[in-house]
Amino acid sequence: MSESEGQARFFVQTWAEAVLRQAARARTIRHTAEQNSRDYDLMEDWSPPLYLLVENFRTQWAEEHQLLWAAHQLERWDARLRRERGQEPRPQDAFLKTVRDALEHLDEVDFEDGQAVAPPAPTKRAERIGRAVRDLPGGVLDLGLGPESLVGGISAQAIEARALEAVRAVEGELAAEQLEEHAAYLRATENDPAMRQVLEDIADAYDHPELVTRLDPDGTGSTD
Repeated sequence: MSESEGQARFFVQTWAEAVLRQAARARTIRHTAEQNSRDYDLMEDWSPPLYLLVENFRTQWAEEHQLLWAAHQLERWDARLRRERGQEPRPQDAFLKTVRDALEHLDEVDFEDGQAVAPPAPTKRAERIGRAVRDLPGGVLDLGLGPESLVGGISAQAIEARALEAVRAVEGELAAEQLEEHAAYLRATENDPAMRQVLEDIADAYDHPELVTRLDPDGTGSTD
């Protein structure tokens, strides 16, 4: 395996694990926000104050934005790994990329009725401002959060499933490599008399416990 392939695989595993961690964080705050919202609607003495609901929304929005970013990184590194292996990259999720790009440049656009709206582009140079938002359905990015979807309406479950698939694939490769390394080690010891003797001594020690070095209570060795 080349160094570039190894690094690409490392980043696939890194970002896949990051997606799973971030998805768990997003689920937790989503559940908290929904519960607090229901309790607020009851208008009881113990119901949470309005400022807590607003705080929950900010937290959830940021956590889910980070989940989209991690998912985008996973997709890019998965494509790099496949190229390193001479494979055709998976078809890119254009919608995910567009939403991620729109969020990255959110500070450049206008806002109307809870939506991000691309400003007019009177010149060709100005077309780049809000370009990702223009590419979304309706030319807007809804900043609201759905019960099962992230900003922009992306399915959280789909993102998590893709990350889990990547983690399992990489871990499967690593497990197979470890088995092969172990098998190669055993094959090498068959032709190494000194190593075979060491292994036989270890096996003999475990067959005869009285030969195994005992430890004193303070952790030092004792052979009496």
